[in-house]
Amino acid sequence: MGQAVVNNLSTNYMLYYNIIDFFGTIMANHPSIAKVSTGDMYEIDTTEFPQYPIGNINILGARFGTKTTNLTVQLTIADKVKDKNNESVGRTNYDRVPFYGTDDTMDIHSNTLSILNDLLTYTDYGVNAFEFAGEPNATPFKDNFDNGLAGWVCTFDLIVFNDVDRCLFNLSGKINLC
Repeated sequence: MGQAVVNNLSTNYMLYYNIIDFFGTIMANHPSIAKVSTGDMYEIDTTEFPQYPIGNINILGARFGTKTTNLTVQLTIADKVKDKNNESVGRTNYDRVPFYGTDDTMDIHSNTLSILNDLLTYTDYGVNAFEFAGEPNATPFKDNFDNGLAGWVCTFDLIVFNDVDRCLFNLSGKINLC
């Protein structure tokens, strides 16, 4: 059973943990994602053997505006590549493979792109606390990892609205700059 539905009322999405929690929750609630992780995508699945597909969240950077913060977010959806058991046909020994290749990479690319589309659509239309700055950019991968994963990496800028006053504290101790 997945986690509770994301409640975005009175949540401060300026906080790093809340952004990670948002994407972690929608990934955990997605019926096709078996494991969710955070951090550098090259460290996915290096210390354990999770179930697949796996979703990973990584915040690559932040830019501060007057009433917004733009976060560069990277979502990775990956699955373990498996060899196909191809059947030969007739006396010609012709291999009939429904999609190109001897493994299920094409199926993985199709499925993980669909999962990514679900996550991006929910983020775009299901939350009022932030919005995309521009269009998300997704790139397929295979063999980028030592453990035989394939899938999609999507990077996008997320505008997080900040209605907190610019100066909460007098940090100089002398002059109030606000």
